[in-house]
Amino acid sequence: MLKTTLKALVAVLTIMLVATSGAFCGNQIWSLSSPSSLPSGFVGADYTHDDGGALVILCDKSKNLISYLLIDPRAHWEKGAQVSLTTKADEGSQSGPTAAFVLEPTKLIVEEQSTWDISTMGKATSFFAMGDGVHARIFPVANFRQATTPVLQACGDHW
Repeated sequence: MLKTTLKALVAVLTIMLVATSGAFCGNQIWSLSSPSSLPSGFVGADYTHDDGGALVILCDKSKNLISYLLIDPRAHWEKGAQVSLTTKADEGSQSGPTAAFVLEPTKLIVEEQSTWDISTMGKATSFFAMGDGVHARIFPVANFRQATTPVLQACGDHW
């Protein structure tokens, strides 16, 4: 019991420290991805951390499929493996575990189950966290809903 409580306290303190730190997100915000940076037929919104970690919300317009890519340069996932991700919003909601598939050692994709996670991200008031139990990323929500609205609309979805 004490060990679980201590882990929770460390997690909360870490989140609080990061959330109040200027290094958390700097002046960056979510933005609509450049068409030249996406494959033909895709619409996307993304956020990139200073270290190259990123989250990209995508719509494949030909399939009406919403998905997302999670990139973590610190990760060493096994290509082709399945990883379980959990998404938690700062207001208390969470989704997952979600089945993510490893495209490269530092890149995951979530397809069919992505809308539940994106919904959780949209409920956050300041930030949301994503993790697999080994690696975790925190993303700010500044401009998140505005940047992802065209992506959702391209796939026939909405907030």
